[in-house]
Amino acid sequence: MDFANILFGGPCNRACPFCIGKQLAPALRQNNLRLYPLRSQDEFIRQVRHRGIGQIVLTGTNTDPQLYRHEQRLLEDLRRQLTQTQFCLHSNGALALRKMTVFNQYDRVCLSFPTFEVDLYQRLMGSRKVPDLAEIVRQSRVPVKISALAAHTSAEFLDRLLEIGIRRVVLRRLYGVKETVRLPEGLVLRGDYRGNPVYDWNGMEVTDWSFDSSESTSLNLFPDGTISPDYLLTRASA
Repeated sequence: MDFANILFGGPCNRACPFCIGKQLAPALRQNNLRLYPLRSQDEFIRQVRHRGIGQIVLTGTNTDPQLYRHEQRLLEDLRRQLTQTQFCLHSNGALALRKMTVFNQYDRVCLSFPTFEVDLYQRLMGSRKVPDLAEIVRQSRVPVKISALAAHTSAEFLDRLLEIGIRRVVLRRLYGVKETVRLPEGLVLRGDYRGNPVYDWNGMEVTDWSFDSSESTSLNLFPDGTISPDYLLTRASA
């Protein structure tokens, strides 16, 4: 498997209308933001070790992982038990500057950041509070990748990301939505990753990512303790 996910559920500090976690059964996204240890945590660690998975991602179903009360404790315990594993944070960045100490304890970070424009950010994220991405990157001691919506990406957006030091971007297509997306002109195809095309933008890597067609595989620990290789549990929850 490519990696493993630890998924959190509960109230969020953003209200994204296209939140993929909303497609999960309610039981799978129950609130675990105050819980330690997590349900099935020991079994999850055993399976990660048994399968030889080299990367664990802390992410959310319908919330942000930096809202997890025991974030630093969990990360420290995981590092003690899985010494050969890298740890990645997938976050909306709303708490990054307040929690920069633990932010910098990951090996790398991916931030969901669709735009610098306040009005568009509110439409896509349900808030007018746009994180100060330039300051986050300035204070970060680990690589920061940006995840944005392909349908709302422009050349100007990519250029601004490049200016503040971003070197990797993922342009997400909405899961289960048939949409025609026109990517910015000037992207140069360099290859592919797990069935998704990878482009170059003046030295910045840009991946056109579709959950529907991706060949990527993961082991997933859901908030209710379910462990599954199916991220959306389309078969398990049908």
